[in-house]
Amino acid sequence: MIPASLKASRRAVLGAGAFGALAVPTLSGLAAWRWRHGEARILLHDATLEAGRRFAEAGKAQGIPSVAIEGDRVRFMRDVLAAKPALIAGISRHADLLLLSEVAAEAGYVLAAGLDGRGRQCSGGECRPGWNALGRVAKAAGHGWTEALAAYAADPRGSAPALASAGSARTDAGLVLGWVLVPKG
Repeated sequence: MIPASLKASRRAVLGAGAFGALAVPTLSGLAAWRWRHGEARILLHDATLEAGRRFAEAGKAQGIPSVAIEGDRVRFMRDVLAAKPALIAGISRHADLLLLSEVAAEAGYVLAAGLDGRGRQCSGGECRPGWNALGRVAKAAGHGWTEALAAYAADPRGSAPALASAGSARTDAGLVLGWVLVPKG
């Protein structure tokens, strides 16, 4: 017979298991990563995209204002990298990501996670080992994937706030990318 203190509902067990499966891989290596790279985080967004503006609003709500990607992308990114942030997260079109990530690679950064936002949801992602949980969280957030990315960038420890529904927001035509750049190592 199972003691009453050990009994749990099916819903509670599944919910705890799902949260643990999403959070544990990311949290397990976070302490060592933070020890090596610090805690400075920068958010970047394309202000012409609805997803970019939602990302900026979500970042601001989390206490980290997002910087609009403007002007000469190479000079812009070099200025961002001068601060030597531990994490750079952003929302942009593919062309901007290519330029920004190449400049970042020259400074010793790698693309840790790339999220494909098509229409009203995050349709997939390409994540380096240790970053897969971010892709799963963004995909599970559906249309709120941009807000989930901003919440993660603001607090990578995994305390995910309740995401506001963005169901009535206009969607961007074409592919919108969410991404995270981090220092190598």
